[in-house]
Amino acid sequence: SDSPQESFQQQLMLFQSIYLISSAIALMYLARFDHYGLYIVISLFWITAAFYKTFTSLAIWTIIIFMSGFALMRIINMAMNGIPSSYHLIILLGEIIITLIGIYLVKSI
Repeated sequence: SDSPQESFQQQLMLFQSIYLISSAIALMYLARFDHYGLYIVISLFWITAAFYKTFTSLAIWTIIIFMSGFALMRIINMAMNGIPSSYHLIILLGEIIITLIGIYLVKSI
């Protein structure tokens, strides 16, 4: 039987994998705006990192940087142009949540 610590580590690894794959899927959705294929390459890296643990920490850091950058751009846009539609506010909230989850995961590695 697994000890509580081993059980927690297994759950954490599963959560990290789900986080990486779901972030990759969200980025692939955005890839329709990407004419250079960069989003697809980054998404594939995140999916790879879900299965190869040597890349997990780096991949989570890239998600933190990527999503916080998107959120910051959205906040600057709001400061310059006013409050956007509820759709864009929900996207901003999602970017912030994804960033905060990534910070939690990096601290727990």
